Parts: sequence; structure tokens; C-alpha cells
Amino acid sequence: MSKETRRDIALIGTFFLVSATGVASVFLGPRLLAWIVIAISDLYLFIVLLLAALRSDEDGFVDRHSWITRFFPRKTAGILVVTLLFLSVVSGFAGLYVGTEVFPSIKTPLDALYISFFTLGFTDYSPKPGYGQLVVVGQLVSGVLLLAALFPLHISRISTFKNS
Repeated sequence: MSKETRRDIALIGTFFLVSATGVASVFLGPRLLAWIVIAISDLYLFIVLLLAALRSDEDGFVDRHSWITRFFPRKTAGILVVTLLFLSVVSGFAGLYVGTEVFPSIKTPLDALYISFFTLGFTDYSPKPGYGQLVVVGQLVSGVLLLAALFPLHISRISTFKNS
């Protein structure tokens, strides 16, 4: 097994656990797990965006700092990483939406997943003032980070085909 394959498997395994934790937070209810999932996902997205900017500024940057490549999956593995990150963000916020802390009425896990998915798409829902509004604004920031960073970076990696 090559070094790149092991790195891809480690990245996929990490985000599989993160997304599974996010889904568990929806059905089991611990809000701390949801916040941890959101923090890990957003931190990874921010780091990838920062490192991509550094890589694009200077040609020899990766040669001097080879550890950076650990954050970027190869093209095929990237599809799974993108899917798992999307699931992590949606389920993490859905874990915060279950119950009555964020919205005026009680939300079931299915309601919370539905609202979390569409809030990521910038649909208007009415959260409770204070904490509820903070959670929804946090999801909008995470959604912008996800849409502005991860998807374009992955698409650009796919579109740079090697010449045969």
C-alpha cells in the first residue's frame, strides 16, 4: 500500500468518525458532541483553504513543507471526504436543532436534519433570540466556508487531469 493511499485512508477514517459522531448527536442528544463535530469540520476547512492559498502563491512551498500534502486527499478519495464533511456539518447543526433550545417548537431528529440541510442552503427559519440566532448564524458561516472552500478546491483538483 502506498504512502498516499494510507494518508487517504486516514483522512477518510477520521472524517467518517467525525460524521458518525455528528449523526449520533442528532439521535442521542449530547450538544457537546455536535459542537465538537462542527469545530473539527470548520477547522479542517479553514486549514485546507489557508494551505491551498499558500500552495498557490509559491511553487516550491510544498517541496519545503511536505507535511502539507497530508491535508489534501487525492481526487478519488476527495469525493468521499467532501461527502463526509458535508454530512458532518449538516448533522452537527442538526444535533443542535433537536429539542427546544434553538427553535420555538420541539424538533424531532428528522425535522432537525431537514432544517439543518436547508439552513445550509440559506433558507429562512425563525430561531429563538439569543442562542438560537447564534447557532443559525454559525451554520451560515460554516455553510459559506464549506461552499466557498471545499467544493471549488475539490473541483479544481479533479479538473487538473494528467496529460497521457
